[in-house]
Order: sequence, then structure tokens, then C-alpha cells
Amino acid sequence: MRLLVAMQVNEALAEIERLEVQLGDLPPAMAKRFRTAIRLFRTAACVLRDDSLAALEIAMSHLKESGTYEQNYFAATLSRLAFWQHGMFDFYDSLAKRQALVRGPRSRAISAMLDVSIEAAIALSQLQLATAKRLASDAASMGEVALKGAGGLASLPACLTAEILYEEGYLDQADAMLHDRLPIIKAEGTIESAVRAYVILARIARQRMQQDVAVLLLREGEILGERRGWPRLVAACICERVHLLLEAGLMTEACRAFESLERQAETHGCAYSRPQVMTYRTLTRLRLSWAEGPSSEAVASLRQLYHESLEQRDYYGGCRLAVELLQMLASIGETEEADTLFFRALKAGADGGLHQTFLDGGAGLNMLLKRAYRRAEMAWTPGREMLPFLGSLLSAWNARKSTDQSYQPSSRVGEALSKRERDIVAMIGQGFSNKLIARTLQISPETVKSHVKRIFAKLSVSTRSEAVCRAGSLGLL
Repeated sequence: MRLLVAMQVNEALAEIERLEVQLGDLPPAMAKRFRTAIRLFRTAACVLRDDSLAALEIAMSHLKESGTYEQNYFAATLSRLAFWQHGMFDFYDSLAKRQALVRGPRSRAISAMLDVSIEAAIALSQLQLATAKRLASDAASMGEVALKGAGGLASLPACLTAEILYEEGYLDQADAMLHDRLPIIKAEGTIESAVRAYVILARIARQRMQQDVAVLLLREGEILGERRGWPRLVAACICERVHLLLEAGLMTEACRAFESLERQAETHGCAYSRPQVMTYRTLTRLRLSWAEGPSSEAVASLRQLYHESLEQRDYYGGCRLAVELLQMLASIGETEEADTLFFRALKAGADGGLHQTFLDGGAGLNMLLKRAYRRAEMAWTPGREMLPFLGSLLSAWNARKSTDQSYQPSSRVGEALSKRERDIVAMIGQGFSNKLIARTLQISPETVKSHVKRIFAKLSVSTRSEAVCRAGSLGLL
């Protein structure tokens, strides 16, 4: 358990295999108890590897047998987690929910925290932000008891809270909450924490017109996903990074980013064919297609993703897709469908407490907001109650627009790096020390140091890892 909580999954699996070999030396009754515990630890390892279907198979088989209260509690939690991740809510609801008790064995307290965190995530996805925030706060309190506020598992309630704060428009609070926890998320966090942390931090940077920072964060998340074997994190970060690059007009760099995702999909096969990963790939592909030229095919693909999110009861994700879809519809002249969809999304957002989703929209959203406001002003319009919400969004949008400085990441940065400097950045990315770089290139260590200083200055970074991430985000590696 200690190794799993610390996200040392490979070490935990090695220990599990060692214990399994020794079971034959134990009395049958004792061996059976240990075998049950080991099976649950293996289930937890599958969850931490983001292989929830494999975890579900083991956990559900355990629930069909007799086990201790704590074992059944733990197995039920892992099963609910898998059902939630795959949108299988009928099965999720079929598992009897237990009272969240944090007293007792540590495993029970951790299970209780995860159960309440899942409930918070579901409430957020169903646009019940007030309920989600309360549940996330409860889960955070449980994490203080179960994990003393430390460890990667305890970061999940905080990431959920930060996501809610972001959507409510409290960007500074969300930023502070995530930045304080990012080191522990990188070291010991779960996939659910990492996806939320990197995407939300990148969106905050984008709102502050710090697109370089946003791209750097997403590249860091992508590298973490590759290292941990988390295709979902890799796909989420690339999807968001391509969106930023397309906004900046960097079509070539955006295509390169997507090509890296496709190469990994070919290499790792079924790991990249999971539903959530496929959704990110499809969304990225249709965004690239749309950037090359508006088409009804891209609209149809996005409309399908939107309806799929509603079928999976992910109304929050549906709202974000709707904002993008309605702008596509408006741009090809389908204004009636765009207005209908916009009003539906606005109504859901206002009822649920969403704010930032509508400010994250593209340039065409301001026009749609103004048109919706004019229509709502008419006395005979049924959407008149939306005026305060629309007015708030327009004020926030105009305030942001007045300070907007369009992002033009200069291709001169890439051109300014010589071939030698690019080679050195690539070697740094492979973990080469200055001495090893010097031996490889047959130059002195002092010359390498000089090159590294110039690289830092040209890329506007201060560390070797930042240089690698920055160069990667600009397509220099």
C-alpha cells in the first residue's frame, strides 16, 4: 500500500509478484487471505496505470466472493472509479454506496476520500458546481485524515476544487491552488489530478496572454504522461496544445504535435484506442481540418462528439464542445442552429454556475454574445431572464479584449538557434551532462556551457528542463 500511495507502481508490482511466489509456503487459509489482499493491490495498480477496465475485471470478481468489510469497500470504490471513467453510470449506480467513514484502517479512509472525490467529479460533469465544491471540500478533509494532506492521492480533491474555481472565474485562486501542488502531482499524483492540473493551468496562462507558458506547461504534462504510460494525459495535453498553436496561426507546429500523438498511437496500439483518448484525438483532428478550411464534415464530427458527451451525462464537457460547435455553425451560415445551441448552452451554464467556459471561446463568440443579448432584450423573447448572465459575460469579454495582446510566438526563436545549439538541446533532453555533450561533440565543457547560456537566453528560460520543453513546443526537437 505504501508503494502504491507513493505512485511507485512498478516497485509495488514487483513486490506483489515476490509475495505471490511465497504463497505456496503458507497454510491454505492464510494463503487465501493474502491472495485476496494481493489481488486488490494489483487492482489498485491497474487504476494508477489508468487501465481501469483491467482493474474493473479484478474488482468485480472479488465482489462476487466473500471478503472482509475493508476489502469489499476498497473493491467497490475501485469498481465505481472504473464505471465513472467509462461513463457506465447504470453500473455505477447499481453498486450500493457506503457511508463515507474515515475512522478505521487507512485503506478505508483512502477509499472514503476517493468515493467522495468521484461524487464531486460527477457533480461537476453534471453542472452541479455548488454540490461539487462541497463534496470536494469534504474529500479534502478526509485526505487530511487519511494521508495527513500529503501524497498524490490527496491532491485530487484540490484539483477538483481548482477546476470549479476556474469555471466560476476565480482564476487567481485556482492558479495558486494548483501551482502549490504541482510538484507533488508530478511526483506522486494520479492521472485524474494530472489531467486537471495541467489543462487548467494552461488555460489560466492563456487567459493571461501567457501562451508561451501555457505551451510549456502542456509539453511538461505530455512528457509526464509519456513517462508514466498515461496516454490520456498525453492526448489531453496535445489536444490543448494544438488548440493554442492554431489560435496563434502556427499550423505547421500544430500538425507536428498531432503527428507525435499519431505516432505514439501506432506504437502503443490499444492503449491509445480507449474512448477518452479517442475523443481527444478526434477533437484534435477536426480542429486541424477546420483550420485548413471550414467544412460540413468537421461540423458533423464535432456535433457527434457533443451528443456523445450528453449521452454520457457529461454536461460540463458538452457545454465546452457546444461553445466551439456553435461558432463553427455560425461561420458557415447555420445561424439558426447556432443560436438555438447557444441559448441551450447559456441556460445550462447559468443554471450550473459556469462562467469561464464562455470566455474561453474564440473570436466569434463576442458577436454571438451580443446577438444573444439583443434578442434577450426584446420583451417577447422567452430568454429575457438570461440578460444578467449575458451582461456579465459581455463585460468580462470586453475587459479581456481591451487588454488582449495577440500571441505571435516568433519563428525567429527557432531560426536563432543554430544547428549546434539544437543538437545540444536534444542531448540535454536525453539526459546528457555538459561533460558528456562535450565528449560527444568533441568540444570543451566550457564551450558547451557558453552554448547552454545562449540557448537559455534565446528561449527565455532558466533551467535545462524548461529549455527542452520550450524547444519541443516550438518544434525544434
